[in-house]
Amino acid sequence: MVKKKKFSLYTAIMVVVANMIGAGVFTSIGFQVLDVQSGSAILLLWIIGGVIAFFGAYSYAILGTFYKKNGGEYLFLKSAYSEQLGFLSGWISFLLGFAAPIAAACFAFSSYFSGMIHSEQNASFIGIPMVTVYAAIILFFITLMHSRSHKVSSVFQNVSSTIKIIILVVLILIGLFSSNKVDVDFSIGDKFFTDVWDKMFALCLFFVGYAYSGWNAAAYIGGEVVNPKRNVPLALIIGTGTVSILYVLLNYVFLKNIPIDQMAGQLDVGVIFVEKVLGDTWGRIFGGVISFLLISSISSMVLAGPRVTNAVAKDFSKLNWFSSNNESGIPVRALWIQAGIAFAFVATSSFQSLIIMIGFVLNLFTMLTVIGSIRVGLRIKNVSGLINKVVFPLFPIIFLLFQTWILIFGLVDKPKESFIGLGITLIGIPVYRWVKRS
Repeated sequence: MVKKKKFSLYTAIMVVVANMIGAGVFTSIGFQVLDVQSGSAILLLWIIGGVIAFFGAYSYAILGTFYKKNGGEYLFLKSAYSEQLGFLSGWISFLLGFAAPIAAACFAFSSYFSGMIHSEQNASFIGIPMVTVYAAIILFFITLMHSRSHKVSSVFQNVSSTIKIIILVVLILIGLFSSNKVDVDFSIGDKFFTDVWDKMFALCLFFVGYAYSGWNAAAYIGGEVVNPKRNVPLALIIGTGTVSILYVLLNYVFLKNIPIDQMAGQLDVGVIFVEKVLGDTWGRIFGGVISFLLISSISSMVLAGPRVTNAVAKDFSKLNWFSSNNESGIPVRALWIQAGIAFAFVATSSFQSLIIMIGFVLNLFTMLTVIGSIRVGLRIKNVSGLINKVVFPLFPIIFLLFQTWILIFGLVDKPKESFIGLGITLIGIPVYRWVKRS
């Protein structure tokens, strides 16, 4: 029998960091500068986004000290409200919550990677587009890495995430010391206040909020982290804080080195930045580098998702097949089922609409979880020093106000997709009643 090992604090932090940082940080500023021209206002967008994410991480940290098992929202909602509500969260996670974003990230990886390898567009292999082939290969490889043991899984996640952080830090340092500076307004003046009070600032903040999503990743693997009462909250807070700092600094060097009119409407701001400070050749290379940055993002989602399915399955005998772990304690069946669902999305390229559909529901579950953190916090005198009258329940309440606005905005902007996502979730009710008859 192989001795079961657990994930270290560093691995838990890397799961959070990798889950949060994707290709979006290199693309979103191009659309922000279409409507927000003040450099200080743009930085404020990213600062607010980081603060809100930090408040969310703080709320989950409270729950993480109290519920020290795998499962994330499933565990928290089941414990704080009801088993059925927790099951609905696990149901949507199993069907779409992880598989669709994994497919999207695999497809983004393959798009950048294929562009670096093949000079012709629409390259194919026996009639199959190469972007689909590369997406399937990276999905299979990463799933294989996480199906072996905690040691292999940890090393792969730590190395890929650490490389990502190093690349971002190097980019920031190059931008800070580059001589290719442009004149941008970082003052707190009339232009700043005009931009901040404009409705487009609020729209940009909505999308910045999504760029920070993934801050709750460590909660899904709480039962497999060494000393979870201490390390899960630390991972949530340290990981979210690290990404917030990187995001603000990276957008600062973008603004300092690229004229706003050259960024406006551009998807590849990261490539433009490298071309400006290092030359065209390095810019083309960086397009390929972005693909490797996505590996750790895919890895963190592949790692976290099966823990939810596994936690749900352990509570219902009819789902017992999904609860099987290998001798190292890895939920291999749930891992490969997730890979199969993600591959189906990759093969059909249907994941983008699915992600929009479940966005409303995932935000709703997040809100309910944070409300649960307030209920738990009010019931307990203190949890590892996290609860005090200065920040609790202020931080969770501020997060809930922001999340309510996102929920309403998403419902108004995408009503059809939001209701379809809610409908898919409600299908879980008869499924719950069926498995409950065990």
